[in-house]
Amino acid sequence: MKCDFILTPEQQILVQDNLSVIGKTINLFIYPDEDVEGLGQDDLYQEGAMALCKAAATYDGVSAQFSTYATTVIRNHLYNCCKKANTRQRKLPSVSLDIDCSDEDQPPPFLEPSVPDGIDDLLERMDTAELLADCKRRYSGVARLGVEAMELQIRGLSGASIARMYRTTPNNVGAWVSRAKAKLRKDILMWSKKQTQ
Repeated sequence: MKCDFILTPEQQILVQDNLSVIGKTINLFIYPDEDVEGLGQDDLYQEGAMALCKAAATYDGVSAQFSTYATTVIRNHLYNCCKKANTRQRKLPSVSLDIDCSDEDQPPPFLEPSVPDGIDDLLERMDTAELLADCKRRYSGVARLGVEAMELQIRGLSGASIARMYRTTPNNVGAWVSRAKAKLRKDILMWSKKQTQ
């Protein structure tokens, strides 16, 4: 929230006398989630405090009791904050950092089918990290996920480990890699045609 107002001494007293409204509003209308950036208890309280100051600055003194008015202003502001935080969260890739699993919790190992197409040999001959970084910048969607999975495979992670990191199945990871390899194969063919012309 942009703070483009200055509170008068009377408004400051109004805020100080009604600080408890912030916690009550959060408890009534919002479910804090410490795993989502911006939705932790402290973050919500801070946003609620800014909204309380805004309520004090815009309160006319006649329409309702201040606590009722402040509750509405805080609630609406926190709803907007939650909406923004959830939108940001949806745009982030979901990667679990909890890789420690017992043997029985681990999915069966995923063996990627090996098709002799020469792409694996080419990747070994080229500067793989540079190639994949370039592909990651140019690709999007499933192909980009496949490039990320290939980078992780080069670092030694198995398909099952990658699947756990992305909270998906090993088959999905294999499909991502296949899509990325197909796109990379197509790009290499186009590049080689340009070189021969």
